Amino acid sequence: MKKYRLGNQPEEYELREDYIGFVPENVCWGDLIFDFIKNVKLNIFHNSSGEKRVIFLHNFIIKDAFPMSFYSEERASLWNDFAIISETETSEKFIIPVLEVK
Repeated sequence: MKKYRLGNQPEEYELREDYIGFVPENVCWGDLIFDFIKNVKLNIFHNSSGEKRVIFLHNFIIKDAFPMSFYSEERASLWNDFAIISETETSEKFIIPVLEVK
């Protein structure tokens, strides 16, 4: 469980990959990013399995917010955009990748 401190912020967040393939219902991640949606409850589902989850979206971040050590990881080349989320309003926040590098 590797955690990252983003930018000059004191908090550290785990980057979790168990949410890869999940997308919001009735909208795409890109629309939410460009609409600056944050601090909302969001229903998401997995593209392949159809599994549904509820998350709390706190904020979006870009890869540039990660420390330089992240760039040496293989997975850094896979993703550009990320979200800080939690599974409940008060549970620990973590990072998930939301948009792949094209």
